[in-house]
Amino acid sequence: MFMRIALFFLALIATLAPVEAGGGKRLFGSEIRLALSGVTLDGVYSDSLFFSETYFEDGLIRYHDVNGADSGEWTIEDDTFCTFYESLNGACFFVERHGANCFSFFEALEDDTGRIRPAADWTSRGWNRDEDPTCPTPPEAEI
Repeated sequence: MFMRIALFFLALIATLAPVEAGGGKRLFGSEIRLALSGVTLDGVYSDSLFFSETYFEDGLIRYHDVNGADSGEWTIEDDTFCTFYESLNGACFFVERHGANCFSFFEALEDDTGRIRPAADWTSRGWNRDEDPTCPTPPEAEI
């Protein structure tokens, strides 16, 4: 009986533990807001396309890449970082921090049980343009 109770609590703890998608430190609501509000990130998508995005303190967003620019809004929803644009598709992301100035974004996807989990691979990675990047492999190109 004791073993069943112990296994139950171990399983419960495992389901409540934060998911680490890529080995960085997972950020949650207020940590995401503190890290990104008022910041311009330069970044790269997993397909190597570079972008720049400014997260204004009032929740507005300004995005550009080699294909153009767009505006919209950003918000925090259930400890995920969400971006919604006027023209581009938006989504919500789990955010990990790698060192002082590197953020990896993993798209928030619903699994078979209806639980929201991070995608297996990062969607984009960015750094505050005003500081030296600490990404595992900082890109050499500039926007």
